[in-house]
Amino acid sequence: MNTHALPDRARTRRSLLLGGVLALLALLGTQLATGPLAGQVDGESVVVSVNVIGAEDTTAIDVIAIPEKRIPPFGNDSTILTIEVREPGQTTPLSTTEITTNAYGGYSGALLAGIAPGTYDLTAKGYSHLRLKKSLVDIFEGARVDFSEDRTIHLLSGDVNFEHGDNYVNGIDLSLLVSDLLGTTERYDLNRDGLVNGIDLSNAVANLLVLGDA
Repeated sequence: MNTHALPDRARTRRSLLLGGVLALLALLGTQLATGPLAGQVDGESVVVSVNVIGAEDTTAIDVIAIPEKRIPPFGNDSTILTIEVREPGQTTPLSTTEITTNAYGGYSGALLAGIAPGTYDLTAKGYSHLRLKKSLVDIFEGARVDFSEDRTIHLLSGDVNFEHGDNYVNGIDLSLLVSDLLGTTERYDLNRDGLVNGIDLSNAVANLLVLGDA
């Protein structure tokens, strides 16, 4: 028997074992840094992953927006409203939500898909109205966003061309109203009294060549 062989074999086994441990540690480090890692701790699955903030968030807020010159002036504020959420100072929407407000201009629980809590610019546009913008709004679950500032600011009416308007009141809008005089098209009935007439036309003329917020 070679009495010097056993220590050499032991050293070899120790080197192999140490190399295997280092390789395993390197593999774990790589997986932690670049993607999900599945394992077992006390018999239960453990998953470590990188979460992209905002990728799957949905935040619900309450919204108020009041159209101008409705008859009667209270309890007659319902409209189809498009809400956009934007990065501050930007115009490209991160999220677009269409809602129908109630008779008092409110909507509870408007879902903002993909929006995590934070500070954003928000816009509101009625389908017969010019866009209104609020800058640097703190958004969080259940936040209340009042575009009317306690009914002191109104959505300006008269933008009735195209599907949701072009955010500008011009001759095309006026001609559409004239074409339906004494009709009952809801979108052209700007004051929502049940009839398209000279009052609606005068409301649009008052905003002629007015451009909504960008």
